[in-house]
Amino acid sequence: MLMFNRRFKLAAWRLISVLLDLAVAWASFYGAYVIVYDTTALNFVPALWENAAAFTGLFAIALFIFDVHRGTWRYVSLPDVLNLVKTAAATVAIYTVGAFLVSRGTHIPRSVIVLSGLLLVVGLVTPRLVYRLAVEGHWLNPLGGRRPEEGARNVLILGLTNTAESFIRAWRRTRQSKFYVAGILDSAESSRKELVQGVKVVGSFGDLAEVIERFEKRGVSLTELVIAENSPSRQRLSDIVQRATAAGLKVTRIPDLTDPAALTSATLMDPKPIELRDLLGRAEVETDINSVATLISGRCVLATGAGGSIGSELVRQIAQFRPRQLVLTDNSEYNTYMLDKEIREAYPDLNVVTRLVSVRDKARLRELFSRCRPDVVFHAAALKHVPLVQENPIEGIKTNVLGTRNVVDAAIENHVSTFIMISTDKAVNPTNVMGATKRAAEAYCQTMDLAISQKTRFKTVRFGNVLGSNGSVVPRFQEQIAAGGPVTVTHPNIVRYFMTIPEAVRLVLHATAHGLNAQSERGKITVLDMGDPVRIVDLAERMIQLAGFKPNADIDIVFSGLRPGEKLYEELFDPSEVQDATTKDGYVVANPRVVDSAFLMRTLDGIEAAVLAEDEKRALELLRHIVPEYKDSTADLASKVQVARDMEVRAI
Repeated sequence: MLMFNRRFKLAAWRLISVLLDLAVAWASFYGAYVIVYDTTALNFVPALWENAAAFTGLFAIALFIFDVHRGTWRYVSLPDVLNLVKTAAATVAIYTVGAFLVSRGTHIPRSVIVLSGLLLVVGLVTPRLVYRLAVEGHWLNPLGGRRPEEGARNVLILGLTNTAESFIRAWRRTRQSKFYVAGILDSAESSRKELVQGVKVVGSFGDLAEVIERFEKRGVSLTELVIAENSPSRQRLSDIVQRATAAGLKVTRIPDLTDPAALTSATLMDPKPIELRDLLGRAEVETDINSVATLISGRCVLATGAGGSIGSELVRQIAQFRPRQLVLTDNSEYNTYMLDKEIREAYPDLNVVTRLVSVRDKARLRELFSRCRPDVVFHAAALKHVPLVQENPIEGIKTNVLGTRNVVDAAIENHVSTFIMISTDKAVNPTNVMGATKRAAEAYCQTMDLAISQKTRFKTVRFGNVLGSNGSVVPRFQEQIAAGGPVTVTHPNIVRYFMTIPEAVRLVLHATAHGLNAQSERGKITVLDMGDPVRIVDLAERMIQLAGFKPNADIDIVFSGLRPGEKLYEELFDPSEVQDATTKDGYVVANPRVVDSAFLMRTLDGIEAAVLAEDEKRALELLRHIVPEYKDSTADLASKVQVARDMEVRAI
């Protein structure tokens, strides 16, 4: 019934619109005669009514040919006006030719024909423009734009671009808005004194402080800078955020108006906040879709640690390639439930198997692998928090070392084609138990990959921190900022590599698919290109600014000291690891030290026995046999501080 009413109203409106346009056509022709002749002379014009009817009939045909009847008065714009002009011109041209053929034009002065066309254009365009102005609320102030509304945020637009014009036009159409566009800042140093949809260009970005002061004198307190520049660089965004927040302005950016997801009335008018990924993001590496599809499509894929930050994103991206079966395993009930629900809703036809199982449970893993017979395994399950693993080393060894061995052995027993282990830069020259356990896990996978007799290929992918992972520095800073501070950083010189989670997972899939067929990469480790590292104190400052506060003024930054096992800087490679000469497609292949296979097996058996006996000292001692480079984090701290200071870091 509702749909019927909407269709009826639309049909009624179109009928009214057509009748009004036909009346305008008749009045235009008749009015032209009134203007050219006085009213008494009209009685002597031959067949005036017949000519007006013919003119109107021709216009009716042109109206439908040019689809004028489909136009929406509410959104009339320049293309619509041009279409109306074409319709009027076509009507006049056809009428003139017809009149000449019928009567050689003896009774129709040229002035009447030209004037009737002009009157027709004015008569068609004017009511449409008046209607739009009235609906948008600008009838009383058509040239001066909107006036500030009570409670609205006063914003400046940065960038004299098509995006800015589209945004302002959309804002003018909205009766009640959350903000008021006070002016535009030109990105160029010498600003152009122009008007865009009635909004003035008030200066350049370099004049920001002066512009704010001018508005304050007029009683307008600016609160926000909205970026409308086209694809600003990361460095440019960082500079804008720094200068604007120093001036007391919150920084947001206009949504991508070419993105269909952004074209709703709810989101179009809401500038989105600048996110940390906007400042840390890099040019995307073009993923080899075909290779990844060959790896995954139509095959059974199993993911351990599926409920974690990396594991869940792996599952999301894997699902896009339509595996024959997707097996999700994790020991977290809630995380696994939420991921299962998300994937089933997004891909209702996908065969999803979800199992609550720990990688520590060897028997359960063997049963699961035997039942599902996976072709590809992504091993993301791990204990990753350095302080917790440092305080609970036995638990870290159970999951990261013995758990990895359990998954690897189950994969070999069930002839899995490809095994991918997710590793970390903390495995390089580890100074904590977590890093040492991950390096031991790398060594086991490396040894298995070198065993040519095995059908399974083992690929280890190593990368640094990812933005926003559970329990990492970014969500911790967000919580501290939301609480009003202080934001705690362990050391002023601490640096880390960062990458967004989707980017890291894309590169994992890309690097894995690329390197599987290369026999030269057996026993080697794939290291993602992380770019330059970032100082954590810079990260804290920028996050405070993005939240609309001033660092060490509104929210303090305090240094709490390095935690046990924490490094000042992470390394992606051990000095002894031989690297390929060039970075290819976003990753580098490294050749780390190979642990003797027989020695590794005996030592792992010894570690397992020590763990069962709860002999922490013995378990760590044996772990050092596999990872001799594992050293206490407090050793030679002064030299590490100097190295961290001298590192080339990424400005954000």
